[in-house]
Amino acid sequence: MLRKKGIIFTLDAIFALMAALTIISASLFYMGQVGKIPFNKQALGKISQDSLTILEKDGTLGKAVEIGSAATLSSFLNSLPSNLCGKIEINDASKNNILAALKPGCTGSNELVISVRAFVGNNFNVYYARMEIWYKEV
Repeated sequence: MLRKKGIIFTLDAIFALMAALTIISASLFYMGQVGKIPFNKQALGKISQDSLTILEKDGTLGKAVEIGSAATLSSFLNSLPSNLCGKIEINDASKNNILAALKPGCTGSNELVISVRAFVGNNFNVYYARMEIWYKEV
């Protein structure tokens, strides 16, 4: 009678070990895929639109035009997550480029999203902020 109980406990332990190893190996496989970010155009679009909205509402865009310096824009781009690259340009109503800033260490990409936002500067002129955003090449 004791031998039959021993076999059942042994089989039970083997099945539990197999289930645990399967779960662990599947978890490791999927965690290894985390570094591979697929191109998500919708997420990048939301990030770029939100970024331009924030920069307008807190006065950063107007101040950058007023002082003629892209330093605050560069500072904002540097605060983006490390896997994102970005470029911000400010144009006047005649589409002349006034200011531009690019996140350091970033090069262009074919898979980018562009957002444009109109804003009124401190001098009551209309300007256009254009943001390009893309995932950094790994």
